[in-house]
Amino acid sequence: MKYVNIYGNKRNIGKKAVRFIRISGKIPCILYGKNINIPFSIPLENLKKIVYTTEIYGVTLKIEGYDQSINAIRKEIQFDPVNNKILHVDFYKIDQSKPIILEIPVKTVGRPIGVEKGGEYYSFIRKLKVKANPYNMPESIELNIHSLDIGDRIIAEDLYNDQYTILHPSHTLIARVKSSRTIIKGSQEEENQEEKENKK
Repeated sequence: MKYVNIYGNKRNIGKKAVRFIRISGKIPCILYGKNINIPFSIPLENLKKIVYTTEIYGVTLKIEGYDQSINAIRKEIQFDPVNNKILHVDFYKIDQSKPIILEIPVKTVGRPIGVEKGGEYYSFIRKLKVKANPYNMPESIELNIHSLDIGDRIIAEDLYNDQYTILHPSHTLIARVKSSRTIIKGSQEEENQEEKENKK
């Protein structure tokens, strides 16, 4: 998992303080975890890289008044329901010895052989909920779909490994290749033609 350096300023709590922070172009945030609860603020520009992206990033926080940097993950983002602006961000301190849970993007590799035969490829899940220790957390889950023929499918069980745990039922459908309507229609026409010839 890649990390991004972010610098924050200590902040006061309360509605007036939060309103002033937003007017000044910053976003109120909080870092929490075991024995830690630090309210701080970050300029909006510094947050964009970890918010408006499909990539998964850890965050190395350097907060005013604290000597040590703190590794964390973005936990929750609150958006304004009217204009979709960021209102608040929660960060969770990472304990390297304990597993964390993140939604990891699924990236496909290859072109299914079933598509080359006229089938249609369907992808049902763009992200998978994964549990792993921080040092084993993948940046993405690679889905090699090259060998998928018509009628083949990939389920969550096919992606299991020793580095992380996929928190979806084993039968969860990830991707499949189905016969296209054109193929089905063509097969029906051939069958009808054969029946006519057999009746002669």
